[in-house]
Amino acid sequence: MESNIKYKDESLELCEDFIDVGYMAENIEVVDASGETMEIKRSHPDKSMTLLASFPHDKDEFLDEILKLDELLSNIQVPLNCYYIFDKDYKMQTVLKNRLKKFTVVLDAEDEFGNMYGTKLVSGSLEDKLTKSLFLISKDGAIFYLDMPNDLTKPFDLERLRVELNKAYASYTGVGCHG
Repeated sequence: MESNIKYKDESLELCEDFIDVGYMAENIEVVDASGETMEIKRSHPDKSMTLLASFPHDKDEFLDEILKLDELLSNIQVPLNCYYIFDKDYKMQTVLKNRLKKFTVVLDAEDEFGNMYGTKLVSGSLEDKLTKSLFLISKDGAIFYLDMPNDLTKPFDLERLRVELNKAYASYTGVGCHG
């Protein structure tokens, strides 16, 4: 994965650490809209999958994409836990939470997601924000699919996500390879 991200005419850099497809996901602590600390686990007793998505919070241009992804996943029939993760300075989590059907809005208050998943921007006008990213974590807790556009103005590939969701759900063997 490249560590350079483009946003309009600006080049931004990501932190050095990165988690990739096939690796075991990390449990992370986040803060929910009510200010309570919660842990997002890599796997669940009910064998549901997890989807983590992040966006830089200070740009309203991502709102349509956020709502479109929420609409798509609210119609998915498989067990799926969905989280939008924003950096600790995001102030509109309650407003956004009230517009969503499927996603839970959380803050990366301790930079765990940004640092462990490699989504934290470390330079430019979006320094200390999270880049646009989407991680699909399989039932056994491994990263199954990743979409992190090198250009923040490019939308996520929702058709590919749909295919990967089906593959992840159908290919589960009940035995994790990293855990």
